[in-house]
Amino acid sequence: MSRVNIHGAEYPIGKVFSDEFVFTIPLYQRPYAWSTEQAEEMLEDFLSFLLDNNDSVEEINPYFLGSIVLIKADKPDAQVVDGQQRLTTLTILLAALRASVPIEHTNDLTTYLYQKGSSIAGTPNRYRLTLRERDAHFFQQYIQNEAGINQLGNLNSAQLSDSQRNIKDNALLFLKRLQEISELERLRLAQFIVTRCFLVVVST
Repeated sequence: MSRVNIHGAEYPIGKVFSDEFVFTIPLYQRPYAWSTEQAEEMLEDFLSFLLDNNDSVEEINPYFLGSIVLIKADKPDAQVVDGQQRLTTLTILLAALRASVPIEHTNDLTTYLYQKGSSIAGTPNRYRLTLRERDAHFFQQYIQNEAGINQLGNLNSAQLSDSQRNIKDNALLFLKRLQEISELERLRLAQFIVTRCFLVVVST
């Protein structure tokens, strides 16, 4: 009988969305289902935790987002057993922040959405999170790729799947809410999420 190794560790979001992990949502998982109510609750929790604290981001206590469960060996490739909703919503929020901060900071946030490929080396973009096949291209085009999120308002929701409609609605919600806070607060929020928000990653 083969032995199953289970490993758990805490990682900041900046490490979760790095070259150490390449997340894939298996076909047996349900589609993305978080509504605007759940997405708004996540963002407002971040904002209340951050904006009520006058300390520098580096000195703020860690914020724990719970755990995710992966099937993962030594390579970065990881199938998401549990945690799809949080990983997807965090990706949408990072994309909304990228669209809401000054242009000199956009590349810093893009690195958490995908690793850029090279036309010279012949390598494609490597996305940090790939959704189920039906939604993967939509997510890449309108969330992970630059400028895609600004095109979401032009899409007819009636022509989208339920999961694509949830992605669109949550992205537009985030964009609207981020415009209600200052530019400095948006940058502070991005830094807080990347460096002070943690997930427990359980892999087997």
